[in-house]
Amino acid sequence: METSELQVNFHWVIDQTPFFVFIFSFNVFLAFTAILGNTLILIALHKVSSIHPPTKFLLRCLAMTDFCVGVIVQPLFAAFLMQIERGKWFILHMTLTTLNFTFCGFSLATATVMSVDRLLALLLGLRYRHTVTLRRVRCLVVCFLLANIATGFTYSLCSQDFANSAGFVVIISSLFLSVFCHAKIFFKLRQHQAQVRYQHVGHEQANGGGIPMNIERYKKTVCTIAWVQLALVFCYFPMFIFLILSTVVHWYKVGSIFNVSALTVVYFNCTLNPVLYCWKMREVREAVKTTLKQLPCFSS
Repeated sequence: METSELQVNFHWVIDQTPFFVFIFSFNVFLAFTAILGNTLILIALHKVSSIHPPTKFLLRCLAMTDFCVGVIVQPLFAAFLMQIERGKWFILHMTLTTLNFTFCGFSLATATVMSVDRLLALLLGLRYRHTVTLRRVRCLVVCFLLANIATGFTYSLCSQDFANSAGFVVIISSLFLSVFCHAKIFFKLRQHQAQVRYQHVGHEQANGGGIPMNIERYKKTVCTIAWVQLALVFCYFPMFIFLILSTVVHWYKVGSIFNVSALTVVYFNCTLNPVLYCWKMREVREAVKTTLKQLPCFSS
């Protein structure tokens, strides 16, 4: 693969120096917040015992992926920005792109599996805990991780067009499956609520007129996952457009303003997810508060 095939725009750094400084500084800040936020989430998930183990494992995988992006990918991206003008970018770019396909694709896959997990919890009922076991979820996650690693190395060593097409398919498939799961959950919950009202129409005073508490907790978990999915759609949409342009019309400029902006928005998702966990999950929020109070700088 020749360097000219990547059509690198070396002059954008010189022409857009203020923008370059902003993107570089912003990514350094996002790396720090992603590391700190996801570290707190991992500690909090270790303390919380009310979340079903397979669901907790998926949340841990997503938080660990975001943590790795902050520790590994974003520093490499900042180094890549510094090396574009010097022309010593090729190996760094290949490494960065491989990691992007691995971690970003794995995040999409994990979030989608979380949606499917919540749908199965609703459809299977009491059979859910015997069907969706921690061992099976771990095997599925390992398969997704290996598939994303293979896609990343395919981009670096074999075919960029194939890897871009694979990324396009993964985004579309994940989005479609997630929307389907949440739509199915919404209609099933409405049907369940209607049945409860019909069956207990004469006992509303005794039962408080509401649905069972376990269903309420389930709805809160589904709401959290839905917000995570919306954040993924928002943050991955610019990269989705970029993949379309690079695959369909072969418009691809490494280091262009559109390229680095789209990647920065994707990395922003790693900082946004811990905020969503704390906002929508009370147990996680309380565990994070407890952890912060135990730190010397916050104990006073």
